[in-house]
Amino acid sequence: MSNVIGGLIVVAVAGLIGAVGLLVRVRVFPGKEDEEREDVAGYVTMMVGVMFALILALALVSVWEDKDSAEGHVAAEASSLHEVYLLGASMLPADQLRIQEAADAYAGYVVHTEFPAMRAHKEIGDTGWQLFTNLRTAFLNSDVATPARQAVLSDATTQLSNLSDARRGRLDDADKRMPSVLWIGLLLGGVLTVALTFIYGIEQRFTHIGMVMGLAALIGFMLILIYNLDNPFNQGTGADSVPFTRYFP
Repeated sequence: MSNVIGGLIVVAVAGLIGAVGLLVRVRVFPGKEDEEREDVAGYVTMMVGVMFALILALALVSVWEDKDSAEGHVAAEASSLHEVYLLGASMLPADQLRIQEAADAYAGYVVHTEFPAMRAHKEIGDTGWQLFTNLRTAFLNSDVATPARQAVLSDATTQLSNLSDARRGRLDDADKRMPSVLWIGLLLGGVLTVALTFIYGIEQRFTHIGMVMGLAALIGFMLILIYNLDNPFNQGTGADSVPFTRYFP
């Protein structure tokens, strides 16, 4: 099931739950509240809405920053790997072949093994680091008898260091998740925000139901969006392997 279809189902279910909740409340408590009670309820509803909005904003900022960090590390890693690949062309033919084969192997492993594992919340093994070591060894063992190739090796060493840092950052990003306490606040705030709208009376019953359904659906949409962004490498909303496939198709 795609993220779009799953999101639409969540939004629809949230809207239906809101409508059913309102109908149950009308049937169980059909009496109209007095004006004083509605004034107090209006104040409480406003405060709950404000606090829920603050928690919602904090959650969105948290997951969005993690997504941006992941995208930055992926782009930096792919760029450094591509630079190493290009620098390998300045070496002797035999060294060039070893370097570029090692770079291709590393890129292929990241795209076809590590990215699916990160999306599925699976542990990343040491194979990727071993492939990185092979790439670095291929460069360090190259023939650098001429000053020009020594300069290339110096540039490659810098790029390999950047590649290592970016890889480490990407793996750290894969383990980032929003704190559980924020999820408690989001779920509790969403339920209270919708439930408090049940206490108000509107003469047009279908209008009231439509308003409650719209609010519940919107809250459901925001929650499913945060849930998808909570994994920085989630397919569709998170960082993807395009920077790698652009250079290593």
